Amino acid sequence: MTDELDILLLRPLPPVADDGFSAHVMARANMHRRLRFAAQAAFVIAGLVLAFLLLPLQAVGLELNFIIGQVANSAAVSMAVAAIILTLVFESQFSRI
Repeated sequence: MTDELDILLLRPLPPVADDGFSAHVMARANMHRRLRFAAQAAFVIAGLVLAFLLLPLQAVGLELNFIIGQVANSAAVSMAVAAIILTLVFESQFSRI
């Protein structure tokens, strides 16, 4: 019994007729991907428009200006930014090798 089963399992299966099924599935997957991207882009744009209309931009700008001025004088933040920049530069240089 096992010899017959082994012979049966070792034989290749006959090709299955696709009749465009794979192309249809891939087209639907691409359509869903495009629709999801369009919906996400619409939500992001709507959120940005609402934020632009509802946020007091002048007050936010003044606060950011104050915070950036305080952060720019911080040695720890400057060292962290320098470390990140150096890491990115070394990574890009070593990826070319």
